Amino acid sequence: MHIQEPATHESEAPHSVQDSQSFPEAKDLSQKDLSPENLDTCQCSQAALQMALIVSGLGLWDWNLITDKTYYDPQWKSILGYKVDEIDNNYKSFEQLVHPQDLPRIRQVLHDYLQGCIPVFEVELRMLTKSGEWKWILTCGKVFQWDKFGKPVRMVGTHKDINQDKAIATQQSQLFEQLQTEIAQRQFSEDQVREKSQQLETTLEELKYTQKQLLHNQKMANLGQLVADMANEINNPVSSISGNLHPASQYAEDLIRIIELYQYYYPTPTPVIALHLQHLDLGFVKTDFLKLLWSMRAGSERVKEIVFALQNFSTSDEGQMKKVDLHEGFDSVLRILQHRLKEKPDRAEIKVIKTFGELPLIECYPGELNQVFMNILTNAIDALEERMKHDYSFTPKILIHTEVVSSHLSLVNNHEPWVNDKLLGKKHKVIIRIFDNGKGILPHIQRHIFEPFFTTKPVGKSQGLGLSISRQIIVEKHQGKLKCNSQLGQGTELVIEMNTTVRHYAAIRKHASF
Repeated sequence: MHIQEPATHESEAPHSVQDSQSFPEAKDLSQKDLSPENLDTCQCSQAALQMALIVSGLGLWDWNLITDKTYYDPQWKSILGYKVDEIDNNYKSFEQLVHPQDLPRIRQVLHDYLQGCIPVFEVELRMLTKSGEWKWILTCGKVFQWDKFGKPVRMVGTHKDINQDKAIATQQSQLFEQLQTEIAQRQFSEDQVREKSQQLETTLEELKYTQKQLLHNQKMANLGQLVADMANEINNPVSSISGNLHPASQYAEDLIRIIELYQYYYPTPTPVIALHLQHLDLGFVKTDFLKLLWSMRAGSERVKEIVFALQNFSTSDEGQMKKVDLHEGFDSVLRILQHRLKEKPDRAEIKVIKTFGELPLIECYPGELNQVFMNILTNAIDALEERMKHDYSFTPKILIHTEVVSSHLSLVNNHEPWVNDKLLGKKHKVIIRIFDNGKGILPHIQRHIFEPFFTTKPVGKSQGLGLSISRQIIVEKHQGKLKCNSQLGQGTELVIEMNTTVRHYAAIRKHASF
């Protein structure tokens, strides 16, 4: 083969080609008596080298790059299973035994070495054995003789059988790849299991929420029906009592008048009557009896108001929207909550300040809106009671404000898209503000108050569904908005924004783009 002048190597021991010495071409020193007395100095050196190669398992080659003549020692040939005379001593015989796929790589490495690109010639290759199998060989070599022009002349190197090491490395590589594949598959399976587990947890939470909501709605429906039935049952006897108290009071006044006339015209009663009068304070009875009747009359009127409030609160919508006065709904809820608003021995009265604007009749689901008002006001009362526990000088207040604004004004900014006003009818909105001067809500809690099952109240006092259901009623069923504004230490405000005319929920779903 043609060898170019090296780029970086310098001559280590320049000799002429004629001076170059090579090993005996085909002498098998292993078959002779190698004792020192039978060998001269040169032969002793060669014998020692041969023994060292045999012990180390290396095969020696010596290549003359000018003549292409190569010496392969017997150990080199025996590594491949050949006898001494079965391989010609030239470079071509070497290339004929190399695997065709490895030959271009060997030539490239040799070229790079002779050009000075790499410090040593070393390459792993496959060579054909006498048995017809391919064996992995590690060949290493180095130029140690140059001519006077600096061109490589002689190159020496070794072969080493690495077939077993290569097999082990291949097996380890396959095992490593298999292990990597198994780890990847296991990781993929774990990721899938984790993802499915998360999906199942999410689905389970949604199912729990849906179940709780359905149960809550069912309870509210049953409670509403029960309240309506009980209100009707109470209303009949209370109406009878209330209706009869007025004539009873008139009769009592008449009877007392007659007694007074008897006392005037018959000042000296009979002994029996006189005995009874001694045990009876007639003057007190006359005064207190009328007071009792008027108190009973006031109490019956109060009961009638509560019954009316219960009937109004538990109005059965039957899936139909109605035009109602929202202020009447507020009044009904406040009457029902009166027992929580009035003064108690351990706390002051919670004052409710109403600034109602002039609202038109609003088309809505009145029973569900009353439920929203009840939830918000109950939360406000809870917040005020909590603050009163720690501040006895605190004056609790609840402010309820209603007004109508133009359609282009939006006082609730929660980034929820409005349905086209052309589909909603009149271009007016109702704004309802319910404010309490409690201790307020922390910002990180405020972000979660509309989430299902989220609550800051003690276990058993709340299920965390009130505001979540309220938001669903306002947003989904009335296409409105519900927002919370709160500042720590100053109070909390819930703002409801609704249209004065709302399409039916089914129609909204039908025309929705999703």
